[in-house]
Amino acid sequence: MFRNWRRLVAGANRDRVFRLLRLIFVLGGLAAFVWFGATVRLGDRTFFEHVQAIWKTHESQDLVRGTKEKVGGLIDRGSDKVVREAGKNGPGPTVHGEKSNESPLEELPTKDRKELRGIIGHGLEKP
Repeated sequence: MFRNWRRLVAGANRDRVFRLLRLIFVLGGLAAFVWFGATVRLGDRTFFEHVQAIWKTHESQDLVRGTKEKVGGLIDRGSDKVVREAGKNGPGPTVHGEKSNESPLEELPTKDRKELRGIIGHGLEKP
Protein backbone atom coordinates (compact mmCIF):
# COMPACT_ATOMS: atom_id res chain seq x y z
CA MET A 1 0.00 0.00 0.00
CA PHE A 2 2.67 2.52 0.98
CA ARG A 3 5.37 1.13 -1.34
CA ASN A 4 4.36 3.36 -4.25
CA TRP A 5 4.08 6.63 -2.36
CA ARG A 6 6.71 8.27 -4.55
CA ARG A 7 4.65 7.59 -7.64
CA LEU A 8 1.55 8.89 -5.86
CA VAL A 9 3.27 12.15 -4.97
CA ALA A 10 4.73 12.64 -8.46
CA GLY A 11 3.16 14.86 -11.10
CA ALA A 12 -0.46 16.01 -10.99
CA ASN A 13 -1.27 13.84 -7.98
CA ARG A 14 1.24 15.81 -5.95
CA ASP A 15 -1.00 18.91 -6.01
CA ARG A 16 -4.01 16.86 -4.97
CA VAL A 17 -2.16 15.31 -2.06
CA PHE A 18 -0.94 18.67 -0.78
CA ARG A 19 -4.41 20.20 -1.14
CA LEU A 20 -5.86 17.28 0.81
CA LEU A 21 -3.23 17.66 3.52
CA ARG A 22 -3.85 21.39 3.71
CA LEU A 23 -7.61 20.79 4.01
CA ILE A 24 -7.08 18.27 6.80
CA PHE A 25 -4.76 20.69 8.59
CA VAL A 26 -7.22 23.61 8.31
CA LEU A 27 -10.18 21.50 9.45
CA GLY A 28 -8.12 20.20 12.38
CA GLY A 29 -7.19 23.75 13.36
CA LEU A 30 -10.82 24.85 13.15
CA ALA A 31 -11.94 21.89 15.26
CA ALA A 32 -9.24 22.66 17.85
CA PHE A 33 -10.33 26.32 18.00
CA VAL A 34 -13.99 25.38 18.49
CA TRP A 35 -13.11 22.83 21.16
CA PHE A 36 -10.83 25.31 22.95
CA GLY A 37 -13.37 28.14 22.73
CA ALA A 38 -16.22 26.00 24.03
CA THR A 39 -14.55 23.95 26.79
CA VAL A 40 -11.41 25.59 28.20
CA ARG A 41 -12.14 28.07 30.99
CA LEU A 42 -10.41 31.45 30.82
CA GLY A 43 -11.20 32.75 34.27
CA ASP A 44 -14.89 32.41 35.04
CA ARG A 45 -15.99 31.76 31.45
CA THR A 46 -14.96 30.07 28.24
CA PHE A 47 -13.80 32.12 25.27
CA PHE A 48 -17.21 31.96 23.58
CA GLU A 49 -18.96 32.96 26.83
CA HIS A 50 -16.66 36.00 27.09
CA VAL A 51 -17.52 36.99 23.49
CA GLN A 52 -21.24 36.58 24.25
CA ALA A 53 -20.94 38.72 27.40
CA ILE A 54 -19.11 41.44 25.48
CA TRP A 55 -21.76 41.37 22.72
CA LYS A 56 -24.53 41.96 25.26
CA THR A 57 -22.94 45.11 26.80
CA HIS A 58 -24.49 48.54 26.34
CA GLU A 59 -21.45 49.80 24.43
CA SER A 60 -21.55 47.06 21.82
CA GLN A 61 -25.30 47.48 21.33
CA ASP A 62 -24.70 51.23 20.92
CA LEU A 63 -22.11 50.39 18.26
CA VAL A 64 -24.65 48.21 16.44
CA ARG A 65 -27.28 50.97 16.53
CA GLY A 66 -24.82 53.57 15.27
CA THR A 67 -23.72 51.29 12.46
CA LYS A 68 -27.33 50.68 11.41
CA GLU A 69 -27.98 54.43 11.36
CA LYS A 70 -24.89 55.06 9.24
CA VAL A 71 -25.76 52.23 6.86
CA GLY A 72 -29.31 53.59 6.64
CA GLY A 73 -27.90 56.90 5.37
CA LEU A 74 -25.83 55.05 2.80
CA ILE A 75 -28.91 53.14 1.70
CA ASP A 76 -30.84 56.39 1.30
CA ARG A 77 -28.11 57.93 -0.84
CA GLY A 78 -27.62 54.72 -2.83
CA SER A 79 -31.32 54.29 -3.53
CA ASP A 80 -31.58 57.92 -4.66
CA LYS A 81 -28.66 57.37 -7.04
CA VAL A 82 -30.17 54.17 -8.41
CA VAL A 83 -33.49 55.90 -9.04
CA ARG A 84 -31.77 58.81 -10.79
CA GLU A 85 -29.71 56.49 -12.98
CA ALA A 86 -32.76 54.38 -13.80
CA GLY A 87 -34.60 57.55 -14.72
CA LYS A 88 -31.84 58.57 -17.11
CA ASN A 89 -31.56 55.18 -18.80
CA GLY A 90 -35.13 53.92 -18.59
CA PRO A 91 -38.05 54.75 -20.81
CA GLY A 92 -39.21 58.23 -19.97
CA PRO A 93 -41.67 60.70 -21.40
CA THR A 94 -41.30 60.98 -25.14
CA VAL A 95 -41.87 63.85 -27.49
CA HIS A 96 -42.71 62.79 -31.06
CA GLY A 97 -40.99 59.41 -30.63
CA GLU A 98 -37.80 60.85 -29.10
CA LYS A 99 -36.85 60.73 -25.46
CA SER A 100 -37.11 64.07 -23.68
CA ASN A 101 -34.32 65.49 -21.51
CA GLU A 102 -36.44 65.29 -18.36
CA SER A 103 -35.88 62.34 -16.01
CA PRO A 104 -39.07 60.77 -14.77
CA LEU A 105 -37.85 60.62 -11.15
CA GLU A 106 -35.29 62.90 -9.52
CA GLU A 107 -35.58 61.77 -5.90
CA LEU A 108 -37.07 58.87 -4.04
CA PRO A 109 -40.11 60.08 -2.09
CA THR A 110 -39.76 60.05 1.70
CA LYS A 111 -42.50 57.45 2.10
CA ASP A 112 -40.78 55.05 -0.31
CA ARG A 113 -37.39 55.68 1.32
CA LYS A 114 -38.81 54.74 4.74
CA GLU A 115 -40.40 51.58 3.31
CA LEU A 116 -37.11 50.58 1.67
CA ARG A 117 -35.23 51.24 4.89
CA GLY A 118 -37.76 49.07 6.77
CA ILE A 119 -37.37 46.22 4.30
CA ILE A 120 -33.58 46.30 4.46
CA GLY A 121 -33.61 46.85 8.22
CA HIS A 122 -35.60 43.66 8.73
CA GLY A 123 -32.84 41.73 6.99
CA LEU A 124 -30.24 43.13 9.43
CA GLU A 125 -32.19 42.27 12.59
CA LYS A 126 -31.79 39.03 14.49
CA PRO A 127 -34.65 36.54 14.07
